[in-house]
Amino acid sequence: MTHQKGLPAQAGFTLIETILYLALFAIVIGGGMAAAYNIIQTTDANSNHVILQEEANFLFRKIDWALTGVTAITANTSTLVTTKPISGVSTQLTFALSVNTITLQRGTGTAVVLNSASIAVSALSFTKTAGGNGKPDSVTAAFSLITAQNGRGASQDFSLTKYLRK
Repeated sequence: MTHQKGLPAQAGFTLIETILYLALFAIVIGGGMAAAYNIIQTTDANSNHVILQEEANFLFRKIDWALTGVTAITANTSTLVTTKPISGVSTQLTFALSVNTITLQRGTGTAVVLNSASIAVSALSFTKTAGGNGKPDSVTAAFSLITAQNGRGASQDFSLTKYLRK
């Protein structure tokens, strides 16, 4: 660099270098923000599937409980009616689909909604299969759950087969 006599040489970045550094910095920050956004979106989607899985596990535990130790059972497309002893009293339990919810009714009592308010049940079916050749009777429960938590919709189908032991 040339300088005038008596004046110090000027050190620093030229305008072109500064613009290049700012452009590189903007690219790095933009890439980081895009990656962070994708991570957040993936986390939300995975969170919804975990919520659906937890809800399905709860519903399956209720159905499994109702099918354990049954003395009578009727299963049709969207209703399961079992009779089992509860505290020594023969009690009828009815699972049914009612306006995007699965309900459980004990005897003639009020039906109780089993799924969470943030979860909708879009389909419910029960299939009873007679055993044979050493296999026990079984009941298959299947349903579809939908949620739109975290601003993202998710749905998943679930199925469980319970073998009835005598």
